[in-house]
Amino acid sequence: FINTKQHTTHYQPTPPLLKHTALTTWPKKKAGWESAFAGGAGAAFARTVIAPLERLRMQMIADPGKYGSMMECMSEIYRQEGVAGYWRGNSINVYRIAPQSAIGFFCKDYYKVKLGDTPLGNNGKPSVLSLAVSSALSGITMMTLTYPLDLVRTRMTTTPDLYTGLLDGCTKIAKEEGLHALFCKGLTAANLFAVPYYGTSFFVLDMMKRNYATYGRTPGNERPVTALQSLPMGAAANMIGCAVAFPFQTAWKRIQVQGFGGRPVRYTGTVQCLSLIIKEEGFFGMFNGLRANLVKLGPTGAIQFWAVDQIKVWMGLSIKG
Repeated sequence: FINTKQHTTHYQPTPPLLKHTALTTWPKKKAGWESAFAGGAGAAFARTVIAPLERLRMQMIADPGKYGSMMECMSEIYRQEGVAGYWRGNSINVYRIAPQSAIGFFCKDYYKVKLGDTPLGNNGKPSVLSLAVSSALSGITMMTLTYPLDLVRTRMTTTPDLYTGLLDGCTKIAKEEGLHALFCKGLTAANLFAVPYYGTSFFVLDMMKRNYATYGRTPGNERPVTALQSLPMGAAANMIGCAVAFPFQTAWKRIQVQGFGGRPVRYTGTVQCLSLIIKEEGFFGMFNGLRANLVKLGPTGAIQFWAVDQIKVWMGLSIKG
């Protein structure tokens, strides 16, 4: 008899088809520096692209009533400074916005994770309330830590030849107005703006992404959110945040630039500033320049949040809400 052996071939089990996981799935771990890098790089790119609209926005807020329309303001800038005038102050704006946005995106994710483990969370995940709180806290943190950059940038943009650069601006402010002016002059108004603006824009964006991903889907089967889809979401989030917080931005910027470029010193604080505006210009005086802001912030939000999400995709990160 021929003793035949039964040969058993062992096959590597075929892995099941990978279930498509939406980019909106909440990750257990995430490197904060990666989110910070994406936020800073995306913001720098967006601000450079829309610099002419930023110049228009700043000029309309700083000099209310001086220009009859946005076109008149743009024409006057071109007449006095040429095409380069539209990008005046952009370098220092990038120096400001890159670290500010990096801090903001890092803090937003950091606070969301931390608050997810508190009663504000939802079994370790961010709830609607924790999203709102983390967005507001990130706004305060980024504004406070980068405030000197914003102060110098605002004055350089609205008042030509005031400072030669960031270092010169910080030095002169500290020497002429005191070191505290770099960190405190208008900071209260800035943070009163930061809470509703960044709180609203970050919150609205996250909720839009979350609702888009989960609408009509079963748990664990969310649809992916692409960077391209974040374009209209980012535009809407930025514009809503701007409209909600604009009165505080008006007070903040007027306090920063008073006493420079021929502007009188009239304001002692946020409440007094807003009260005086309402008294002299009416309720809607607090919204002077809002249209120019919305024209600028729509594309800014779209480009910035798209760029941030695209960079995150390149880095292999989630762009969930």
